[in-house]
Amino acid sequence: MSHASPSDASSRSTAAAEPAEQTGVDETRPRRPRRRLLLAAGAVVVVAAVVVAVVVAVRGDQRAVADPVPASVPVAIRASDVPDGTTVGVVITLGQGEGSAWAAAAQGGLVAERRLELGGSDVSLSVQDDGGSAEGARAAVEVLVADGVAGIVVASSGSHVSGAVDAAREAGVPVVLPYAEVPGGSGEGAWSTAPDAAVTGAALQAALGGSTHTLLVDLGGGSPAGVAVADILVASAVGDDTAVADEVARLAGAAPSTDVDPDAPAEAAPPAVAVPATAVLLSGSATRQAALVAALQSADLPVPVVLTPEATSPAFTAALSERGGSLAGDLTTVGVQTDDAVALRSDAAGRTMSAFLAGVRVLARDGDAVNLTGDQPFSAVAAQADSRSHDAVLALVRAVSAAGSSDPAEVSAALGSLSLVASDGIAGPALDFGADEPNTGEVEVLHASSEALGLRPAADAGVARLVWFAGPTTD
Repeated sequence: MSHASPSDASSRSTAAAEPAEQTGVDETRPRRPRRRLLLAAGAVVVVAAVVVAVVVAVRGDQRAVADPVPASVPVAIRASDVPDGTTVGVVITLGQGEGSAWAAAAQGGLVAERRLELGGSDVSLSVQDDGGSAEGARAAVEVLVADGVAGIVVASSGSHVSGAVDAAREAGVPVVLPYAEVPGGSGEGAWSTAPDAAVTGAALQAALGGSTHTLLVDLGGGSPAGVAVADILVASAVGDDTAVADEVARLAGAAPSTDVDPDAPAEAAPPAVAVPATAVLLSGSATRQAALVAALQSADLPVPVVLTPEATSPAFTAALSERGGSLAGDLTTVGVQTDDAVALRSDAAGRTMSAFLAGVRVLARDGDAVNLTGDQPFSAVAAQADSRSHDAVLALVRAVSAAGSSDPAEVSAALGSLSLVASDGIAGPALDFGADEPNTGEVEVLHASSEALGLRPAADAGVARLVWFAGPTTD
């Protein structure tokens, strides 16, 4: 499989990002003290007394939605009519529970918070761990509602997010999900900025190219909608990752290992495969996919391997490194372009992504800045902060601005008619919350690169950060 690398435009990376760090405000002035309280499991992490602001346009604004994007976009973002003391809730999943792969990505919400602070509005984040269960998600939202939030970002995925959505709807508090579909569909106070299953399935089918006999390896994720598969291998029924990798290699027609015992009885040899797989699709959590990818990398498969979109989470990179896998391998998945490589472009999207990454650097340089749970400096998680959670926080604050109120009912009504484009400060594709699918970005075939683009602080402990970028597939 051949594809372009983000390094093709690396000579533009520094130039694309640096102008955006001209915040227009004095970053050396004394900051208000931040109060973050992390309680026991299922309790709230309060992030208060942080000043924030947003520069985004909505239909309710007096200016046009499609204002041109300036040649350089400042880090500071401004919004009018945001009441002092506005709070946005964030639900994350800590530990190893369902949806925990996005906990690191959710740190992008802090970048939005700081950019908004630099713009001059008084907004704070209140953070809650849902424990990876529907009951925990419901409890998390109930605490946030009691905390008086204007809206909630549910930065998790999996079936358990239904508990959060149900509780928020009952309380009349708007919810934005950047990493999962809304159970039962968007609307009624809940919106997903993630692609829906049907669109994702069509993109996965495209990523598989001309495969006529696709092998699905079910690592707990099931069979993606809209993908034609010829055989399904349920990993849990086979054994450990090494055994699963060996079976995948056999079904794909890979040459047998040269380490086979020559004295083993002939009847012990695995049966021949009538029709070898022409492509392999992995479906499961980020950590399960990473573990099997690490095992498959030594199998020398003769066919392409495609991953489901969970691989775009920081947890995939971390798990692949921990298992001794190579980040330089040919890794393919699908998704909307929301990663750092967008900043290498010279268009409006490139400039707004550059501004987001400049915001990451500004926050990482602040020795007092901490992560969402307050137990690490932000600089320790800066490599994982994701633009999707950043944009979700901005959307809710902009709805507050449009409503001129932090009352959840008014914010929800405003969010339902909100449109955000590049000139509004979001880092990813345009968002239209008046549509059934707010994210207007195209779901494309994505490839991974471990090459450092120099747009973020150095990754911790020498672990590289995978960057996902759009590229062609194999016919």
